[in-house]
Amino acid sequence: MTFVELNAHPVVTDAEFKRLLKVPASFQFTAQMAENAAWSRAWYAEHGRPWLWAGAVQECAVAGEVTTLGGQALTSRELARRFRQARGAVVVAASAGPEAEAEAAVRWADDEPDRYYFMETYASAVVEALIAEARGRLCAWADTRGEVLLPHYSPGYQGWSEADQVRVLALLLAQGAAPGPIDVLESGMLRPKKSQLAVFALAPAGSASAEPADLVPCKYCALIKCEYRREAHVGSIRSSELGDRSS
Repeated sequence: MTFVELNAHPVVTDAEFKRLLKVPASFQFTAQMAENAAWSRAWYAEHGRPWLWAGAVQECAVAGEVTTLGGQALTSRELARRFRQARGAVVVAASAGPEAEAEAAVRWADDEPDRYYFMETYASAVVEALIAEARGRLCAWADTRGEVLLPHYSPGYQGWSEADQVRVLALLLAQGAAPGPIDVLESGMLRPKKSQLAVFALAPAGSASAEPADLVPCKYCALIKCEYRREAHVGSIRSSELGDRSS
């Protein structure tokens, strides 16, 4: 299973935009902030070229803190925890594209720090929205296979070195050429910087109930209207539960 989406602009909610701007969802923008927010949305809608890429990996094994996917050894205790009952994985790459990064640099050079910040933040929100979009599609696909999609984990998250970015990207590149520009720098950072790699574990549907509560896939998912949401977690989403992920 693979899928690619090119120039598919995801919905970035005001609440998510504000969260990444580090203000409460109830915060009322000043006139200047509202203008910058509207400008970043309008500029990106016209010039941004986001893309999403997902591919399944069937071979997985766990030994201690090392998870081996498709021949790539990934070292993270937290990732290994997600794969103890897994029988496969889906790797996702999402990118806001290089356009917003370039425009933000222009705004910084022109001494417009507010517009720089709003553009950088909006591009981060686009990446998170793309990951959420992928999660929704993949949940539906996993359901047809009698599987559940566990919450994703990414290199650079706590306990997983960014050095593994190159190995995660290699899992996708083994399936074909990337649909857009993406590269891993020597530091482990991605280029364009408003990009993210994510690994989702696939577990048999009956096994997730045996996992710790924080691995129940519906608990933190932002897709509130998802038809695959488990009844116990309908309406349970709070913005604070979504709050420690950024691009």
